Amino acid sequence: MYKYLQEIRGFVNKPRKQFNLLKNRKFWNQLCSSLDVIEDSDLAIDAYLNREFSKDDGEKYLRLYGVLQALFLQQDAVTNLCESLGLPNELITDPKLKEIRAIRNDSIGHPTKRGWNDKSYHYMSRISITKSKFQLISYYGNSKTIFRDILVIDLIKEQRRYLSKIFKEVIKVLKAEEKEHKEKFKMEKLEAVFTNTLSYYIEKIFENIGKLDRAQLGLAHVKLVKKIIDKLKESLQKRGSEIDTYDSIKFLYELLEYPIAELELYFDRSKAKEEPRINDKTAYIFTCFIKEELYELKEIAIEIDSEYSI
Repeated sequence: MYKYLQEIRGFVNKPRKQFNLLKNRKFWNQLCSSLDVIEDSDLAIDAYLNREFSKDDGEKYLRLYGVLQALFLQQDAVTNLCESLGLPNELITDPKLKEIRAIRNDSIGHPTKRGWNDKSYHYMSRISITKSKFQLISYYGNSKTIFRDILVIDLIKEQRRYLSKIFKEVIKVLKAEEKEHKEKFKMEKLEAVFTNTLSYYIEKIFENIGKLDRAQLGLAHVKLVKKIIDKLKESLQKRGSEIDTYDSIKFLYELLEYPIAELELYFDRSKAKEEPRINDKTAYIFTCFIKEELYELKEIAIEIDSEYSI
């Protein structure tokens, strides 16, 4: 079961998927809680299976209470996992899983008074309790008594088998969703945003620093550079993402905003024959910085493109 959970975690923690899941904080928290509870309850079930069963009656009850509750919790967590991912709850309506829930409710959930109109009353036969099974005695109304042998180990095996089927279905849906998204955009390369004329734009910015009569030309090429990162933002939005989706892109994008804005103001004031806020050396340094960070941003775009081509 652990391998299925790790695979699901891998899908939901991918930047685009995680970004969109985080738009609904309630469901994101539900998803995280569900994944943890499924895994934690499975650890409890493993402990029941792998440790020697106590001879002490009190601990026998404690172990049974624990494992039956863990099975119940795990089912709830899988139901809530599916809901948080927008998957149908029918994934966990299997009759066998319902039977396990009913056994838990009869045995340890509400044994002393079950049902609404037709009341029933239940208890475990103490002398029957072993690690693998116990006898549940149930009274229905005033006339019927039923003795059931509850095979605990078999319940665990059955639940794991059915939940594994559900996890496989969840993974199948997540894989199909990712594949469909990649197919849709794999031919639209983010790298293409960084036009071949980018180096020319940068060169023209350098050339026009400190030249009042050519400030308009410098400003035009700063705006062309700005247009590139704006186009990157638009391309990500088209894919259902944002600048914030990728931490590395967000970091570089925010770093670039300030020097680009300052260079725009520098050339704009120079054009108007006003005193710029920064001097020529600072404008040169800002241009060097923009050049380096843009090429780093381009490398990240190429990495994302390679993921879409898989």
